[in-house]
Amino acid sequence: MDGQDGGNRYGSADGKARRVLAALRADIVTGVLAQGERLTEARLCERYRVSRVPVREALRTLAVQGFVEVRPNQGATVATIDDAEDLFAVRGTIEEIAAARCAARVAGGEDAVVDLLGLLVAEGEAELASGRTERLPELNTRFHLAIAEHSGSASLPSLLRHVSDRIEWIYAMGVSVAGPRSWAEHRGILAAIAAGDPASAGALARAHVERAERHHRGVG
Repeated sequence: MDGQDGGNRYGSADGKARRVLAALRADIVTGVLAQGERLTEARLCERYRVSRVPVREALRTLAVQGFVEVRPNQGATVATIDDAEDLFAVRGTIEEIAAARCAARVAGGEDAVVDLLGLLVAEGEAELASGRTERLPELNTRFHLAIAEHSGSASLPSLLRHVSDRIEWIYAMGVSVAGPRSWAEHRGILAAIAAGDPASAGALARAHVERAERHHRGVG
């Protein structure tokens, strides 16, 4: 198995670890590996064509991030999302504050974020129009993180990153149905930020998260 890892074809040990981490995370987020499914090292080594070392590193990292559960003498399984309500509650507060502060900064002349958000929204809309949904969870995360990063707060981006991985996982589960509405709402949030309207931007961001939470519960 080590021979499969080595050489220029697969790159350095760090490169292999990053590749396995990204691939395993993507397989979990997209549902290729289902919640509660057992993850054996042998199976993952075969799937990603690597030795056990990068697989173990990926499992440890994903356990910290909440994607994998590791129990003594039982091995690893894909985690189950049983704290979605808490995640949405935290995210709603963060998003509302971040969008309002971002709009206030735009009103003060710091408007570079408008072009960035416009590009992300256009990219998401293009993916939808083409019938592709694979990149939408990633683009969704980038859109919301960009708002937090341009809010002028040192803590909001860090707080949002802390929950964004699992939120992306939740988003991916319903993206084929909720995608069009979600990106239309992104367009509205962008318009409020571009107009420098903190109250509208914050309210739209909060409503966006609340609708996502209702959709996840199957009531909206």
